[in-house]
Amino acid sequence: MLTKRRLVLSPSAVLVEPLLRREDIADTQRAAEVLSNARREAALILEEARHQAQQEKDEALGQFWASANHFLQGLNQQRQALERESMVAVEGLLNSTLARLLDESTLAERTRALVRNLADSQTCGAQATLGAPPDMLDDLRQWLAQSRFAEHWQLKADPSLAPQSLRLSDANGAFDIEWSSLRRGLLGACGDE
Repeated sequence: MLTKRRLVLSPSAVLVEPLLRREDIADTQRAAEVLSNARREAALILEEARHQAQQEKDEALGQFWASANHFLQGLNQQRQALERESMVAVEGLLNSTLARLLDESTLAERTRALVRNLADSQTCGAQATLGAPPDMLDDLRQWLAQSRFAEHWQLKADPSLAPQSLRLSDANGAFDIEWSSLRRGLLGACGDE
């Protein structure tokens, strides 16, 4: 069963003008150009905004680090000041403790300290005479008998020397030392006399 059909177009159904008019095509081209220009401008604005945002970010970061550096410098200065104050306090405590220990030492301890100081200044065993006030001789004999200078130094009583002082003399001259100067040297000249 085949059927046949026909389509009849009336003259009124046919368009008298072209399907696309020139004005419409021109408008479409202008719209495409406007859209392209708008996209280019939007890309430029976006790039400029990114650049400005990066600059502001860099400035903010720079300000942060400048502020952080200033803060850290302040902390460092405080730490150094605290360290200096602590060192002054420690030195004061050490000096007062050392002064107290030195002041509480006996004559025998002072004699040994003086003679050890003299012995430390002698690098080689040269023949010498160790002079001391009579009240220090016993302690000096004991020390000298046990020291490396027993065969080089000769002990001699010298009443003209000040109390708690010693004189080591040889052919080249004499070296005097006294308790108060040794004490000042140990205390760094900061302790009480």
